[in-house]
Amino acid sequence: MPSLPDWQNQFRGAVSRRVRGRLQTQRKEVSHARRLKPVALQAEPSLNDLILAIINNYVPEGDTFSPSSSVEPAPRICGSWVEVLPELVGNNTDKVLASAIRAFAASILSRGPKQRFTISEGLEAYNHALVSVNGALRSSYSNFPVSTAAAVLCLLLAELFHATSLGSWTAHLQGLAGLMQLARPEVYVSGIPHRLFVGARPALVVLAFSSRKASFLAKEEWKSIPFRETDPSPVQALMTEAVAIPSILERMDIGGDGAAEEALPAFEAVLARLDAWADGFRSSAPESSPLFWFQPSEDAKGSSIWFQNITVASALTHFWAFRVICLRNIDQLRMSCAPHDSSHIPDTSTCFEEAKRLSVMICQSIEYLMQDRMKLFGPTSVPLPFYTAYETFEAGGDRGKEELDWCRGILRNIQTRGYAFLPLYTGSKYSDMLVST
Repeated sequence: MPSLPDWQNQFRGAVSRRVRGRLQTQRKEVSHARRLKPVALQAEPSLNDLILAIINNYVPEGDTFSPSSSVEPAPRICGSWVEVLPELVGNNTDKVLASAIRAFAASILSRGPKQRFTISEGLEAYNHALVSVNGALRSSYSNFPVSTAAAVLCLLLAELFHATSLGSWTAHLQGLAGLMQLARPEVYVSGIPHRLFVGARPALVVLAFSSRKASFLAKEEWKSIPFRETDPSPVQALMTEAVAIPSILERMDIGGDGAAEEALPAFEAVLARLDAWADGFRSSAPESSPLFWFQPSEDAKGSSIWFQNITVASALTHFWAFRVICLRNIDQLRMSCAPHDSSHIPDTSTCFEEAKRLSVMICQSIEYLMQDRMKLFGPTSVPLPFYTAYETFEAGGDRGKEELDWCRGILRNIQTRGYAFLPLYTGSKYSDMLVST
């Protein structure tokens, strides 16, 4: 993990000519879906107005169960950390946090039919907040700076909807990881620090997967201590098991004698723990209340998957993605560890077919996650599972060609709806994903 001074340099680099250049470009090249006439504001919105806009647009509406279910929805999602913003702001407004809140709100309100800011205004607010947060990070901290961390989270989410650069998105997450490690895990047991920890943890795990680097969150104390007083949600319990995977990927990338032989049982052990999580998750649901079901759809290979609620949807789509990652790596490692004698080459078709089946289910879930009532949290749950599915179809060659074309159609639909975050996760490969075959 980079030191805080190292990360400050990365963060300063994000306030760069590239960001300013992107601002000028977006002023000129706004897609048709987002080129909407702004609604004039009757007055300058207050900070409380902006916080309310964030909560109303980010946290999903109360989810519904299948008609036969009488069970109340599960506790709210990881994204509910935004609900602590009013308490953080209070009467003594932190200027850095205020600028980040304005940037996040402007990013939300500069898209869609109820647009209240122009795209350029949203980017200008983001750039101003970037400078403010960078200034705050030059200060010395002896403990976890709650307001600064909340400001970084706001900037991270603003970045997801502006997509100014992959480097600044990564820098936000690396910096947030550095800030969190200024305090011991005990600090995150309760209160606002716990809410921020729970909100940031899935994004930090995604960073570990995209960078193929071990995360501090994989250490035992970080997996258990923050949940001493509050049981982890299904998604958080899943992340506890999945966070071991990036460290295995890192060891494989480093290589060396015996790397593949050590990685194979490590992946198999993680897969067993993931399956144990799934068994427990399924058993916790009443038989009369299925976790998901299929329903007819014109856009999802004849049927889409609908879920009890957004918590279940996020948990299961990420479980399927983590399982696919394990299966594909186990597949490759068995091939590499097999004797060169062709008579001993293992049959890997079963692993691929299972990975492909799960990947199809991920794509069938996108329609549910992209519903308007899922607000912005639903779409931000899409990148890791969707990209995992895409890679699986791509790796299958002719066996995944039809699904790959389907995947590209889904991606185009997401793009035309004004969401700019997928390039941040997929990086340079994003343009290749859009190319028709």
